[in-house]
Amino acid sequence: MNRILIAESDTGLAHRLREAFVDGNSYAMSCDTIKQTRTMLECEDWSLVLIDEKMMDGSGFQLLEEIEDDTIVMMILNENTAPNLERFYEYKIVDFINKPFNPIVLKAKVYTQIEKKNAEVKVGSSACFDALGVAAPEFMLGDKVVYIDKYEFDFENKQYKYEGSSVMLDELEQKLLQLLVENRGVVLKKNTLLERLQMGSREKMDCGMLAEIAQILIEKLHAFKYIKVIFGVGYMWATQGEG
Repeated sequence: MNRILIAESDTGLAHRLREAFVDGNSYAMSCDTIKQTRTMLECEDWSLVLIDEKMMDGSGFQLLEEIEDDTIVMMILNENTAPNLERFYEYKIVDFINKPFNPIVLKAKVYTQIEKKNAEVKVGSSACFDALGVAAPEFMLGDKVVYIDKYEFDFENKQYKYEGSSVMLDELEQKLLQLLVENRGVVLKKNTLLERLQMGSREKMDCGMLAEIAQILIEKLHAFKYIKVIFGVGYMWATQGEG
């Protein structure tokens, strides 16, 4: 059951959102103040929390430090408000939507994030089992380290190896590598990659910079058969290169 908490100052909008999420797989509760939301956060484990940036009794951002790390967080921003990417990255906010919006559009965004999280959990559970010795050595995902062919990627401790030798990667190269590896076999569009790489960075990036980072990453890791450029679209970590 997907448990969704809506922290929304507009009670009418909150009611419409609750109704949108009423189905056999989900239920939703709503609060219009920070105080009420804090109480609900303490009472139950939530799958996803939607937070209005401007609550009746203060800024919704005050709630971010009180949400469990494994809870998905999305923000509802005022009209024409640009997201603070640095803050989003810091608090692991996965997505946002600006008012006014169609509840159906928001519902689609919410379920996309929930399905993505559920898929990650399934991969993690399977990988822990494979790490006991069942998995092919070309790809094993442990609690912390990813093994692919001759590569060893420890994203948590920021340690990367090729054929047993350490490879030094800067922050943007590390981010790009993690995005590609976590979505191996999937083409990631340029705009999506730029948006994710810019989170937490003050530097404005463009497609030219992205191409340069990707090329440097390929050369440093000797990943010519893995990191593929899908011209006009984006980049991917190719699974057919493994082995």
